[in-house]
Amino acid sequence: MSEIKIIIVDDHALMRAGLKSLLANQSDILVIGEAESGDAALLLIETAKPDIVLLDISMHGMNGLECLTSIKQRSPDIKVILLTMHEDISYLRQGFAAGAMGYVLKKAADDVLYHAIRTVFAGEVYIQSSMAQSLLTECKEPQPPIASPNTKPLSAQENKVLTLIALGYSNAEIAQQLMVSARTIETYKYRIMEKLQAKKRSDLVKYAIEQGIIVK
Repeated sequence: MSEIKIIIVDDHALMRAGLKSLLANQSDILVIGEAESGDAALLLIETAKPDIVLLDISMHGMNGLECLTSIKQRSPDIKVILLTMHEDISYLRQGFAAGAMGYVLKKAADDVLYHAIRTVFAGEVYIQSSMAQSLLTECKEPQPPIASPNTKPLSAQENKVLTLIALGYSNAEIAQQLMVSARTIETYKYRIMEKLQAKKRSDLVKYAIEQGIIVK
């Protein structure tokens, strides 16, 4: 397995040191640099070429969201995970709109961060489960279909399932989130695809993006 090259960006030295020590325990994750500011991070990224940047939102000077925007403009292939204390859905939405692929709270357990890094490295979106639940609360009302005049509106529960499918969760993970069986989720998935006239998962992701349920 190839090593996942990481840069840590946080204006607190103790946080950087703690994260570096934490990640050193994982044989497939290698911290190749750290920065205490957005400006320093941009310079480091140009030379170090990391796979993933762990980026704090609240920093002095250039904040994390501004830094994220600059990273994606300069190096669009580099993946960014926002590692933050903010449990605010608006920060999550702003981060993903700017190009983040992960959102993890600083108080999260070690294995949550490990899983987030590996998930994002694999090209999938990762949102910590507690934040995903907050996102789901915004999916109470069914959205009008726009893909075709022949599509049918989704129920509130179908919208929740669609959101989690589009975010890359497996049937088992969705079942755990919504406290139902995996077979029930498979049934929901079938109904959603039938209503939206979708043939594959990528069609559902495209629909979710078009509806503004998730951001690209």
